[in-house]
Amino acid sequence: MLSNIKLEEAQDILLSLATPLPDETLPLLQTLGRVTSRELFADHDLPPCPQAVVDGYAINVDPINTHKSYVVTERLRPGEKSSYPLGPGQAAGVVTGSPLPDGTAAVVPQETSRLEGKHVAFTGKILPGENIKQQGEDFRTGDLLVSRGTCLDPGVIGVLAAYGKSKVAVIQRPRVAVLSLGQGIVPYHTMPKSGQLRDSNGPLLAALVMRDGGHVTSVEATGDESASSLKDHLENLLHQADLVITTGGAASGVYDQAIYMLRHIGARLLFWGVRIKPGSHSGAAICNTKFIIALSGNPAACAVGYHLLAGPVLRALQALNPYPQHLSASCTNSFPKKVGSRRFLQGYAECNDEGWRVTILPGQKSSMLRALIKSNALIDLPSGRPPVEKGQDLPVILLYPSHPG
Repeated sequence: MLSNIKLEEAQDILLSLATPLPDETLPLLQTLGRVTSRELFADHDLPPCPQAVVDGYAINVDPINTHKSYVVTERLRPGEKSSYPLGPGQAAGVVTGSPLPDGTAAVVPQETSRLEGKHVAFTGKILPGENIKQQGEDFRTGDLLVSRGTCLDPGVIGVLAAYGKSKVAVIQRPRVAVLSLGQGIVPYHTMPKSGQLRDSNGPLLAALVMRDGGHVTSVEATGDESASSLKDHLENLLHQADLVITTGGAASGVYDQAIYMLRHIGARLLFWGVRIKPGSHSGAAICNTKFIIALSGNPAACAVGYHLLAGPVLRALQALNPYPQHLSASCTNSFPKKVGSRRFLQGYAECNDEGWRVTILPGQKSSMLRALIKSNALIDLPSGRPPVEKGQDLPVILLYPSHPG
């Protein structure tokens, strides 16, 4: 087992073992946010034929603008296709999305048309190809619609619906169990007794897992369980999950149980201790291809550990890019402390006309929850860095889009 290693080394170890999960086939309307496991191609042109993009009249003129008035030969209903082509000086009434008759040179909007008996006249200049959506303008037969590893959003679902893809093969959601260790920790929905604390880390981790596409199988706190009971507890969780995240008990104190528990289930310890703050008391193990990631019990340290260790594994299991976005942002305030070990500060990042800006949030102690309310970024400060001054550019890890307001 490696001890007290660099963050990048810890990430490399985890990601070298994290391979995408098997796929499953789901109805299209159940795939929002899921990740495709196969490439999908266009099996026909879209649209399959030229279409009108406005209500009006399809006309055939050769050369264009020769005629002042056109004979209306038919009026096409929605979805109806003409059985014969337009000749010079002829027009056909069409609606938006209608297949156009062969020989259509342009479509003139209803608003600029004047109907007189069986003839229609137009005001303004008519341009060839105007108001026509050409065959294959969206996609041609054989075009790649969706590559493997695409996270399905509403736009992609709309395209797949246009091609009649009623079912889609997607990567299975990683199943994740969350286990809070520590005597005196009780479930968040219970009333703590004197000396006890509600479990806030469990729901925090569960929410992060769900946001990142995982399926939470359980959120549990061990309380005063014995060592043998903890072993059984963890083994039961591993039967129902691809990844177990523990929080608390990861240090080396007399009451810290994480390493003891992992060793007694026969897990292979990958590393223990990462050279970052907060979150140095983090470790990882693997047991029969199942991951166990142990995070600190301090709330801010727990969140940082998730973003830097558990989150990348969760994304890799879904065939997604495991790393969040890195960028540079101008700091709107200062941080007066010199950095000892590499430190990650909770920040609020947003982009405006001047570029990316980041604010160091109040409440940076690893034991504090306050900064988590608005944090959407981690500010990565290298070891030995002097205090941060307002206006300096800082390296930022963007965790998710800016909060409103």
